[in-house]
Amino acid sequence: MSTDAQRAIRSWFDDAQLSPLGAGHIHDTYLVRTSDDRYVLQRVNEYVFRDGDLVMRQTRQLLSCWQRQNTYVVPDLISALDGSLAVRSDGSLWRVWRFIAGRTIDPIQRPSQIEAVARAFARFQDCLERLPNVFTDTIDGFLNLDHYLEAFAAVEQDAPEDLKRFIGANAHLGSSLKDRHCHIHGDCKVNNVLFDGQGQDVIAVIDFDTAMYGHWAWDFGDLVRSVSFSAGGYDLRKFSACVRGFAGAQSRVTPEQAAVAPAYVALMLGVRFLTDHLQGDPYFKVTNHGDNLDRARAQLSLLKAFLQRRQEMVAATQALLRSGSESR
Repeated sequence: MSTDAQRAIRSWFDDAQLSPLGAGHIHDTYLVRTSDDRYVLQRVNEYVFRDGDLVMRQTRQLLSCWQRQNTYVVPDLISALDGSLAVRSDGSLWRVWRFIAGRTIDPIQRPSQIEAVARAFARFQDCLERLPNVFTDTIDGFLNLDHYLEAFAAVEQDAPEDLKRFIGANAHLGSSLKDRHCHIHGDCKVNNVLFDGQGQDVIAVIDFDTAMYGHWAWDFGDLVRSVSFSAGGYDLRKFSACVRGFAGAQSRVTPEQAAVAPAYVALMLGVRFLTDHLQGDPYFKVTNHGDNLDRARAQLSLLKAFLQRRQEMVAATQALLRSGSESR
């Protein structure tokens, strides 16, 4: 157990037990048990999020806005003993969340569960339309494919030839979803929502550090990619469930953007993993050097499937939007 974490938690509680929580690639996260409750302690990774104070300011604004809906539980930041919502300890920025008793489901198998996840993220986007100001990006260039392609160009001479050729052949995808028009979650993985004990309903959306002003389809594409990856590949039923959930709460959904978004995100993430591998793994956590290369290959393999099924996705989205319009 990290002694840094043990020292940090004393800013909130005199007596608490810690244990590692989750398998995230970025933050260090711990389950906190006190005599009467459970909490979550996080060390904000300020190599990834260069301005931790900005992250905290925007998180507070986001939570204030998200609390205006009553469908989902909104995570609470817990004040430290001195009244602050974040504490610097041993050179790191720490915060504590109230623990939400829910469960993650990964991989998700049932289309009804996938639709519920998509609806939750779309409602999140819709709610954030009420934010009074445009968020500053907490990670430079985040979700901007061209930004990551530029970073890759600096190290591509050391990349495997097959991956370099494949990335170059699909670099044009960066021009397809450039516009920014709404606030988004920014990290729409299936394990960033919590289900109830029965696994039926989404009870909470979590992990807000990448919330930003961007393109609605960046979230949608990441969700389709996440669902497909965790289930072992693309599946039309699961894609359709994502469309139904998103289109039910986000009026911007279009067939062409819905079809290109999964490919856009898979390429972007593959490029990020490969670049990190070539730079010595400074960004994503790894157990062994080579893990990020394996991750890159997995995402680029998924990209191939998305490209092959693009017209199928367009047709499915057209039919679902038409059906939804007729039912209204």
